[in-house]
Amino acid sequence: MARTARLKVTEGPGWYHLWARAATYDGEFPLERSGCKRKLVELLLHYAAAYCCRLAGWCVMGNHWHTVLQMEAVGRLRRDELLRRARLLYPGTKGREMIARWGVKEWRRLHRRLFDVSELMRNVQAAFARWYNDTYGRRGRFWAERFGSTVLEGEAAVLDALLYVELNSVRAGLVQKPEDYEYSSIYMRRTGRSRELVTLEELVGVEGRRAAMREYMNVLYCRGSIPTREGQARIPERVLDRERSRGFRQPGMFLKRLSYFAGGVVVGTEVLVRQHLERLRRKGRYAQRRNPIRHLEGVHFSLREQRGARRLISG
Repeated sequence: MARTARLKVTEGPGWYHLWARAATYDGEFPLERSGCKRKLVELLLHYAAAYCCRLAGWCVMGNHWHTVLQMEAVGRLRRDELLRRARLLYPGTKGREMIARWGVKEWRRLHRRLFDVSELMRNVQAAFARWYNDTYGRRGRFWAERFGSTVLEGEAAVLDALLYVELNSVRAGLVQKPEDYEYSSIYMRRTGRSRELVTLEELVGVEGRRAAMREYMNVLYCRGSIPTREGQARIPERVLDRERSRGFRQPGMFLKRLSYFAGGVVVGTEVLVRQHLERLRRKGRYAQRRNPIRHLEGVHFSLREQRGARRLISG
């Protein structure tokens, strides 16, 4: 049976929250094995440099991982730029020999591929699965199912999805401060290694690197100090008080669990989500739902995949 088509932004650049879970038994955490988290981050950075995308952040946990990124609008790439990206995808002598044999058809196929979020994720996950199986003598499928994807419409949705991702380590009780978790983008930003990432100035709308970092950490700490479900770990009050004394004074506002960031088809403003809904209804994908789902008193709206919808060819 064909899978439901993945929703993708086809006109202009598109932001996504992407995630994937390893195929595990309860209580099994394969990504905790030596070198695994570091290798997954390394592969994400490598393929992000090859594809036409911009990384905002990520977090790698013991049995799953998240990233927030923007795929660039489809455009024409110069031949030298195509060649540079091709060599990243196919390194080494064999890769160079294969590229040298390419004709027009192969170059056109590469060009289309470089703007496709599914191809990017396929490369990252396939490369990691091969590395893991080779390293640990494992056979078979590593990932549980195809990766999850939520389209993020609007600046608020992008920022809030990034906060959701950055706080994974705190919610799991691994650290008290999100920037202490080595396998996250906020750790990379705080240690001065964020050249590959979308700037916080752009994400929070504040000029100046230090001012933008202060504003982002303010929001991140205040969000992280409030559990989003019963029994969930949070940033301790004493840690928040210490950071408040340094200038983090914005009160938290998100008291509910933000599960729609990892379960929605699209998240954003009502107008933008409604546009997606109407287009999907015309395609027959949504038969019953007529309105976006409201969250946080209208701060966000979302769509979830509708059960019983007509199946389309997967993307």
